[in-house]
Amino acid sequence: MRSFESADNDHPLAPFYRALGHKVWSRHGVLWADAGRFSLMSVPCNQKLTPTKKEIQDLLRLSGRMIAVFPTTKSTGVTVTDFWLRDKNYSLDSLQRQFRQHVIKNEETCDVRLISWEELSHIGLNVNRNTMERRGSKVHKCIQPEDWKQICAVASAIKNLDVFGCFYGGDLTSYLVSWVRNDYCQGIMLHRDSKYNHLGAGNSLVYGFTNHMIHRPEINSVSMGRGWFPIVESLDRFRRHAGYFDETIRLGVVLHPRWEIILGSRMTHNVLQRLTAWTGGRLNLRNDLEVLEAAAMTQL
Repeated sequence: MRSFESADNDHPLAPFYRALGHKVWSRHGVLWADAGRFSLMSVPCNQKLTPTKKEIQDLLRLSGRMIAVFPTTKSTGVTVTDFWLRDKNYSLDSLQRQFRQHVIKNEETCDVRLISWEELSHIGLNVNRNTMERRGSKVHKCIQPEDWKQICAVASAIKNLDVFGCFYGGDLTSYLVSWVRNDYCQGIMLHRDSKYNHLGAGNSLVYGFTNHMIHRPEINSVSMGRGWFPIVESLDRFRRHAGYFDETIRLGVVLHPRWEIILGSRMTHNVLQRLTAWTGGRLNLRNDLEVLEAAAMTQL
């Protein structure tokens, strides 16, 4: 597998994620991007990797991050759902009933189409601002006009990095960024304005994008990525209702060696479990426990 080891051998998506404000590293054939304050995530999120534990921990030392999360070729870690569409006969009949009803209802009012990055640079700010507000991110490059123009300029130069927009009454309701590699297409980012939720505009966007991509002759499959870890059931259900099928993938979690002794200890797990019980879950430590348990189960 090709390994990207320097800026001269950047992963093709590195400039895009870097423009978005992420710190990135190209290693082991994928891109590694910071996620939150402590973690590294591999991109594409469902590309299976073969690195050793030492190689991952070397990357954690280099990045200064505490945790790396990535799909692995080995039978270790935890099993998560990977969402794929491989049916060239994909149509409205492929959708769950309620999902299909939203799409049909919007056929005359919502316009889903491939748009240029130049167009998105002018019309995407409101969608970005609403998305970042929901995520609690008050400071982000994609909500600053000049930074957003630069992001779109960088993205426009990346081969096969496309963007689909959903419009209602001429206004952008949402957009989806995808990347085509070899014979498959990967959805990598979706931003939406929540004031259009009642329309089901997100349903129309995902269906329109999927229908367009799977019927391109050179594309044999479309992915909406793997499930979140820890699991967010509502997102998984949305992808299933859009006609995507569950496949499984093994997810590895590796801790920085400096923190492995502390965070990986049974004593730490017991303390977190007791805190969760004592506070009735108010400290929201369940996700942390699941990550630490996954790290304990990852044997590379």
